[in-house]
Amino acid sequence: MTTCSRTTVASWGRQPTAKDLLHFIRASVASIRKEVATDLRADGKAIERRLSSLLRHALDTGSPFEIALVLGSAAELMSFPEQEVLEQCTAVVQKANQQALRGLVWAVRHRSIRGGQYVRRFAVDAP
Repeated sequence: MTTCSRTTVASWGRQPTAKDLLHFIRASVASIRKEVATDLRADGKAIERRLSSLLRHALDTGSPFEIALVLGSAAELMSFPEQEVLEQCTAVVQKANQQALRGLVWAVRHRSIRGGQYVRRFAVDAP
């Protein structure tokens, strides 16, 4: 996982605000860009591969905070998970009943829909 996402809501001690999430997302995006800069495949899919790996980890741990963080990072990078995965992420985050996280996922879904058929999509790695 990226450096900034090692902070979990439980260890942080409070619910994240929208401002907190924006800070974490920006740090995550910077970290992802730095990590993929060394990808030797040069096929233009390094960001999608990294997002896929991060989202798989977040789903495996079941952390609404990490899921929202990865989705927000992906949206900032104008790449979105496939619709079925986005639905799965939405369900996990809604169960957490944290307003800022739900709002973030809503914004990602809205941006994904507005992008139409031309947005970049990525699949999530198999466990």
